[in-house]
Amino acid sequence: MNSININPKILEEYKMKLFKELVKSVWYEDIEKIEEIPIKVLGDNLNDNFDNETIINLMRVIMGLDPTDEFDYSLVDMLNEATNLKEINTPIISIIKQACKHCNKNSKEGACLIKNKHSNCNETNTCNACGECISKCSLGAISDKIQFIPMINLLKEETCPVYAIVAPAFIGQFGAEVTPGKIRTALKKIGFEDMIEVALAADMLTAKEAYDYCDHMKSHEEGYYITSCCCPVWVGLIQNRFPEILENVSPSVSPMIACGRAIKILNSKAKVVFIGPCIAKKKEATIDEIKDAIDFVLTFKELEDIFDALEINPSELEEENRVEASYSGRVYARTGGVSKAIQISSERINKDIKFIPQSFSGVKDCREGLQKVINKEIDATFIEGMGCIGGCVGGPKRILNVEEGTKYVNEYSESTKIETPFDNLNVLQFLTAIGIKKVESLGEKEEEQILKIFSRDIKNSK
Repeated sequence: MNSININPKILEEYKMKLFKELVKSVWYEDIEKIEEIPIKVLGDNLNDNFDNETIINLMRVIMGLDPTDEFDYSLVDMLNEATNLKEINTPIISIIKQACKHCNKNSKEGACLIKNKHSNCNETNTCNACGECISKCSLGAISDKIQFIPMINLLKEETCPVYAIVAPAFIGQFGAEVTPGKIRTALKKIGFEDMIEVALAADMLTAKEAYDYCDHMKSHEEGYYITSCCCPVWVGLIQNRFPEILENVSPSVSPMIACGRAIKILNSKAKVVFIGPCIAKKKEATIDEIKDAIDFVLTFKELEDIFDALEINPSELEEENRVEASYSGRVYARTGGVSKAIQISSERINKDIKFIPQSFSGVKDCREGLQKVINKEIDATFIEGMGCIGGCVGGPKRILNVEEGTKYVNEYSESTKIETPFDNLNVLQFLTAIGIKKVESLGEKEEEQILKIFSRDIKNSK
């Protein structure tokens, strides 16, 4: 088949339309209509622009499945396969290669550089699922798996509690009038036991990182400390391209992993779903050493479509508000936030230890910045990096633009009188629940417990 002229990103557009129709059918158990979904959504485009193989694999990605080269089974068969998934396998990002023949670039000499780069990235196991290839594919044939269909039975059957944990960048994403309390209510309407702000876990990690920073700088007076909190793209970049500086990298897990582990410590039967603006978090949740924490991952855009498909308008729902995190945990969502949080917390521990922060955002800036660190061109003692420009508020699956997202995060962070994790009773209550009495004075046994929950082997875990 010859390449044809089609609208840019048309597959991505169809992907989300197909997803919403699939959610309706599965949620309301209207299974017999699943086979009709492609023709309902695509209409004449199904036959005019795309072949059956392309649509089959697009539907597989929507269901959380890998693309296939076999096409002799129905959408209902695929649905049964998806709903029986216990976990999502890698690769997180897939190429629907059957679609590539419809792209104009396919007929050009050298083929598609974006597709080749992604394929090579996966083959060498260095893909952090940053989403850059998805954004650059003009057709939308490179796509991340959606993980909602495999979790529907968990939400509907209520055999175990399923907790939604939301990234600190969530504030404002679903509308100015949609408060954290309204999002909590909306999530409960689709079967979640409760919603926890990941900013609470960021608070816990801030306390750990502040202590780690102070200890590190005592023994490396002229050195520097690199945080590993938050961003798997940042961590992966260091592991894969700058391993010579790993000894200066914090051995902390991300707030997502810390939050999932904390919930499962308090309730061993719980399942945890992370919701954020990030594709890379889908990959992070599959890393062997830390995959115990998170069962599934959704993005803000996916959740918005789920609400739409199920006719849930969070702005019209009742409030179920509670204060969970301090300024320090909430501000993690934007560039410089981690640095600010750990600076004000480390000053509580030891005001005499100098703190000179440096932040990088965006893959290019992070890569160039780390090279400058190695070349000793930067005078900084605390170094933070985020793979997206602006930080998590700039994530590829955000709803708001970076400027709006940053504004909401700053306002939300500054709206609380709780400044650090040391002021947050929720942190103290959790640590008490797992047997740790004080944050400021930890014994050997307590430190071992914290390390188990909040640490990882950064040198050997990918």
